[in-house]
Amino acid sequence: MSDNPHDLVIISDLHIGRGKNPETGRYFELETFFYDADFLAFCAFLCAEARDRGAPFKLILNGDAFDLLRLDRVVGDEPPASRRERRYGPTMTPQQAASAIREILAGHPEFVDGLAQVLADGNEVIFLPGNHDLEIQWPAVQSELREVVLDRVAALGGEAAREGAAPRLTFRGWFYHEPGRIWIEHGCQYDPENSFRYNLRSKLEDAEASLVAYEEDMPLGNFFQRYLYNAFGHITFIVPSTRANFRYFKWLIVHEPRLLARAAASHGRFWWQVMRRLATNSPAARRRLRDLHEAELTELAAESGLADDLRWIDALKTVRGDITQTVRALGWQILKDVALALLLGLAVAGLWFAGFHAITQLAGGFVIKASLFLLLDFFFLLTAIVALGYVLLRPSQEPAARPLRRAAGKIAARLRVPLVCFGHTHEEVLWRASVGERRPSWYLNSGTWIAVFTHDVFLPRDRVQYTFIRVRGDEGTLLHWSPGRGKALPVILLDEREPDASAERSRVERL
Repeated sequence: MSDNPHDLVIISDLHIGRGKNPETGRYFELETFFYDADFLAFCAFLCAEARDRGAPFKLILNGDAFDLLRLDRVVGDEPPASRRERRYGPTMTPQQAASAIREILAGHPEFVDGLAQVLADGNEVIFLPGNHDLEIQWPAVQSELREVVLDRVAALGGEAAREGAAPRLTFRGWFYHEPGRIWIEHGCQYDPENSFRYNLRSKLEDAEASLVAYEEDMPLGNFFQRYLYNAFGHITFIVPSTRANFRYFKWLIVHEPRLLARAAASHGRFWWQVMRRLATNSPAARRRLRDLHEAELTELAAESGLADDLRWIDALKTVRGDITQTVRALGWQILKDVALALLLGLAVAGLWFAGFHAITQLAGGFVIKASLFLLLDFFFLLTAIVALGYVLLRPSQEPAARPLRRAAGKIAARLRVPLVCFGHTHEEVLWRASVGERRPSWYLNSGTWIAVFTHDVFLPRDRVQYTFIRVRGDEGTLLHWSPGRGKALPVILLDEREPDASAERSRVERL
């Protein structure tokens, strides 16, 4: 175990929105974070524990701390909002993102108090971007965050405390890395549905360029969140993956079928946005995004000392899931499904007519033939109901070779770090990325603090868990904060039955 003077505490995916509406005293409709008091108590616990141990810590908010996709109106009056922004929420420019962050922090004062307490006690706070708050890279947003949080530090301990805390509130544009110890990033870049082609954007500061970037390089998951899922209002959970989408869709079918039907009938404008996005193509804008990304990547590779390793990690990103490619793939899939449905329909019709003909050829009276006809129709109806129920309610399957796990294993092997930590998926993970070595590497995922649809199995856990990763030395532990007990407890995870897991690990280790 290496001698590290500080602990690390990693949380992610708080998805903090605008909080309470001061005019009504109620939460805004698209808010998902209702745990400010628990977060403040959690920070107090961390500070007390650090004082008792005499070991400072770094609190790392690993992406999606804020949710700038689930905003239902433009903040501020300049520039005036477009019709699409009034309907779908703001298109993020540096000015708009800074205004949104200001309003978010104003709606969550206890969250700000928690960060201020961590800083006032001599610890560090580090923000990393996620796919829902990539705008944290912009200096204007960072300046707003600094001002609000450090003002609260000054209220707790005076101007001297503010000056001392300022260097300990920092922002990273992509990752946090300690050589030989840990690699931390949000992880969306390895999810085909939520990765950006050009995720480094701190140099993209002018409003016009940022507007183009917002639309030109918007991942599929972000597109659906902004233009479709937000319209479901307060019942919408954050849906970070296809697996979560399927669970959410099943829940809507069972519990809110009328809402699902109304949404399907009334969201023609969503498909208009799909068509608009398909028609939007700006090679010049993409070239500029690429050039800015490459310039920042070059600087970051030199500053971090990672050099070619960082470019290698950047190349691991998956960008197959943009809206254009997905719609094309969806169209092809629909054609295949229609063809399969036609074949099945013809087969069923043939079987029914064969049964009908067989019954008519039987020697028997009207009552016997009528009874057989009813049994035949009942059999086909029952078969259709069972098939439909299986399609809609069958357990969702997730392949063993999860993209984030593969990426974590490759990064651990390349950088020779024992710990790789992601967020993004909203599912807690503890997975041994290498076997058969004296110093194994581990992939940990910090989960989320908001409500989620859990696995399709029963687990002895709450639907909301305040999960975090604590790193002491070279050992990472996946825990959850229990406000009722006032302490941290281990997260309950079960071994997964994955017959090809060993083969997957072997492939990772060979890379």
